[in-house]
Amino acid sequence: MLKKLFLFISFAFLSFCPSNAAIFSYDFAKVIAQQDLDGSSTVSITVLDNSSSKTLYSKNENKMLNTASVLKLFTFASALNTLGNDYKFETAFYTYGGNLYLKLGADPLLGKEDLFDLVQKLKKSIKFNNIKYIYIDDTIISTTPYPDGWCVDDFWPNIAPVSPYIVDANKVQVRLIISPYRDSVNIVQDDKYRFSFINQLQISDNTDIDIVKDYSAMQNVITLRGTIADDTVLRLPVVNPKYLFISRLEEAFGKYSIPYFNKLYFKQTPEGAKKIVSVSHDIEDISVPILKYSDNFSAEVLFRVAAQKYAKKNNIKPKVQGLSLGTTKNGILMFNDYYKNAGLDMNYVKIVDGSGVSRYNAASTKWLAQALVYLDKNTDIRKYMEGADEGTLKKRLRYLKGTIWAKTGTHNGLSSLAGVVKTKKDKETVFAIIIQCFSKSPSMLKAFEDDLVDCIFNL
Repeated sequence: MLKKLFLFISFAFLSFCPSNAAIFSYDFAKVIAQQDLDGSSTVSITVLDNSSSKTLYSKNENKMLNTASVLKLFTFASALNTLGNDYKFETAFYTYGGNLYLKLGADPLLGKEDLFDLVQKLKKSIKFNNIKYIYIDDTIISTTPYPDGWCVDDFWPNIAPVSPYIVDANKVQVRLIISPYRDSVNIVQDDKYRFSFINQLQISDNTDIDIVKDYSAMQNVITLRGTIADDTVLRLPVVNPKYLFISRLEEAFGKYSIPYFNKLYFKQTPEGAKKIVSVSHDIEDISVPILKYSDNFSAEVLFRVAAQKYAKKNNIKPKVQGLSLGTTKNGILMFNDYYKNAGLDMNYVKIVDGSGVSRYNAASTKWLAQALVYLDKNTDIRKYMEGADEGTLKKRLRYLKGTIWAKTGTHNGLSSLAGVVKTKKDKETVFAIIIQCFSKSPSMLKAFEDDLVDCIFNL
């Protein structure tokens, strides 16, 4: 009798617990309900079969929500389509009519060492006694520093102004040195490019520095507040990228004793000019900071470089003669044209920049997922995407190593993720997730997102 009773209880327990545990772990609705979202929060998710495009799961799939940096994946793809896999961001010296022309390539990765290498090559390649003037050709992209919808807290102290003049990501190093008696903090600037500082730092047992800049005047005045425990190095974005670049160039001229004593002038490189020397980075090199580390500056620069080529190809003329065609506006035209030709419904996406920083960007997860199905089938976009435990997915989704390719996005109270996942049944799925107006901590937001990916893996 006792044996029969034990078997009955065991059967009842096994029937109840495992099935409910499985549903709780892998059921989208229950994972979402578990978060106890408030009335202002929105969860949008679309999961598609990568082969058939059949919807495997969706919720709020047509809601237009802010994309954050997931947008980089899609703007990068449109730029890659325009520029081609072999495109090089090249900075080069040309010669024409007894003059030198430095043609800027808007290379986001160009560093001081690259510029010095370029000038060293130049010194070995020509006789300067035959050179009359040196011109800089800065027409590759526009000098508008920030796209529409970027707020002060978006770009300071992280994002430098977008410009054709780029060296060291348009940032300079500043050292904060605590005095031996720990009674003062000295600010050391080793670069020719200088800031004016208002030093309100307090020495403490922990470092928590608040960097404040008044953008109403666009001046080089920075206030440092908060606490500092040890010597610290800051990399601060400059206000005037042109000045930084020219100071670096003049420094290189001095190091290699370039015998040029006239002013630098600004003029477009003539047709027929002969290239002498160059330095460059491939588009695959540029993809790393954009898609693996979500660098906004590099994303905007790439978007404008591609926009210039797109505009020229489509015979788009600048409103004012001499202005660059490498504008965000032309990049948006390129983006819309690319995905419209791919057969996507453009009523469910609106962009105003190339990086996803602006709060004006919006798309539905259905559109994002459908666009990614197209990209995965028709391009090699997957090789540029980040995998589990890489880039901005560091320490996340490690159990999916080798089976997920994705792009993250983050704003305050918002998280997005789009990518390709192989399920445990070896079925390829494409997904897009946007969680908006989430009032809990960022770590809980990302954990919630990972739980949804876990549901996809277990489909």
